[in-house]
Amino acid sequence: MTVMLYHWWGSTCSRKARTTLHEKGVDWESTHINLHEFENWAPWYVKIHPKGVVPALEHDGRVVIESNAIIEYIDETFDGSSLKSDDTWERAKMRVWMDKSEHTLHKNMHLISHNNHHAHRWEEYAEKHGRDVLMKMVESQPDLQRRADEIRNSDGIPDDIVAFAVERVKDELTLMEEDLERGPWMTGNTFSLADIAVLPFVERFQANGFGDEVTKRPHLADWFARIQERPAVKEAYAFMDPDKQAC
Repeated sequence: MTVMLYHWWGSTCSRKARTTLHEKGVDWESTHINLHEFENWAPWYVKIHPKGVVPALEHDGRVVIESNAIIEYIDETFDGSSLKSDDTWERAKMRVWMDKSEHTLHKNMHLISHNNHHAHRWEEYAEKHGRDVLMKMVESQPDLQRRADEIRNSDGIPDDIVAFAVERVKDELTLMEEDLERGPWMTGNTFSLADIAVLPFVERFQANGFGDEVTKRPHLADWFARIQERPAVKEAYAFMDPDKQAC
């Protein structure tokens, strides 16, 4: 039984997948996709993940894409404690937060992070290989929405859009605070995929200079401190860029 994770060390969604693998005690192999070299847009990888994003999980020759599908697949396929509550209402809440993690938190954190952490990759690659090569690679992507988004954002995100994205994330942190008043974890008493799904975006919001938005919400701050002490979380987030480590 071979489990291969295609991922990038600092990717929020890759961290979700690695955390779940470690929580379930799965032995897995790593294929690190160098996003700084846009390896995620290489033809061989687009055959694995048509959107050209990470992560992707290959298990015994079958590929699972989309991070929330990946973490639920891992939980349901492998032995170990379930990462879902036995309570049907809590499982429904879990899936709501998983959906929010992708369509609200991820979407808006990408906008917030882009100018500081992503735009320079275009400049570095264009200087090294030529912008024509970069744009040819972008325009070859089969996912039309992904292609349009990358081209539109290549010159940076306008300040007003970033400011709106910050407010949207703040709104979600307030909702998280309200849910965490009812129990230690996002859906109640059970640590679940919901906690794994939202954690990378709380961490990334803090890393972008908004740590006070976490600390001023006491239940959220307590959750954030506790979840970072979980061995699986520590191991998943300790995975560093192997390309730099090899230098």
